[in-house]
Amino acid sequence: MDISDDVRAQHKLCKSLGISKLALVTGWSMGAQQTLEWAVTYPEMVERAAPIAGTAKCTPHDSLFIDAFCQALTSDPNWADGEYTASNELTAGLNRLAHTFAMMGLCTEFYKQEHWRTLDFTSLEQFLENFWQAWFAPMDPNALLTMADKWKHGDCSRPYDNNLSMALSRIRAKTHFIAFAEDMFIPVQDCKFEQELVVDSELFVIDSLWGHFAMIGLEKSDFTTINRILSELLETPC
Repeated sequence: MDISDDVRAQHKLCKSLGISKLALVTGWSMGAQQTLEWAVTYPEMVERAAPIAGTAKCTPHDSLFIDAFCQALTSDPNWADGEYTASNELTAGLNRLAHTFAMMGLCTEFYKQEHWRTLDFTSLEQFLENFWQAWFAPMDPNALLTMADKWKHGDCSRPYDNNLSMALSRIRAKTHFIAFAEDMFIPVQDCKFEQELVVDSELFVIDSLWGHFAMIGLEKSDFTTINRILSELLETPC
């Protein structure tokens, strides 16, 4: 299963419901991969698209991160080649993964400015334990590895001779690429590179210390800006 399988399944559902046009397709991170897959694969159906902090093709940098992501889990002594009986047996691996996301998911200035204090944490250690480790604690490692594999192999250009320019040139939707200025997963330049390959597209950059995780809305201003961009896109005639 990969990103293209997700989109084909969604397309089949739309057809079964009699939906022939989509006013807006949008998504964050891996959702942005799906957004661009939709716009490339079904250009006649997607009227507007807004990929948020994601790319149509996984970058070499993100591929390296994903390898570290996976190793954090599979290096747990209780990994047992994925045959563990309960996800809480892999607390060490999940905590390593949490710290990996804490490092890359937020920007350096977030930590320099101790921005975690805005959430009433009193120490970095408390933030790591009660925010990041708590986030990943209930997750299943095998499910996370499946998602990681889909992220790493996400590439809408495969059916087009692995030519990303050719693939993205198929997009007919009015497209707003949204990037986060301090995103260490999906830097602005990665979004800009793909945006310049799409006709009738614009790039919007949101400045937030929350980096890639600006999308979760812990800063109200981040959501306000995202909602404004999406609203303006929806108001644009196709």
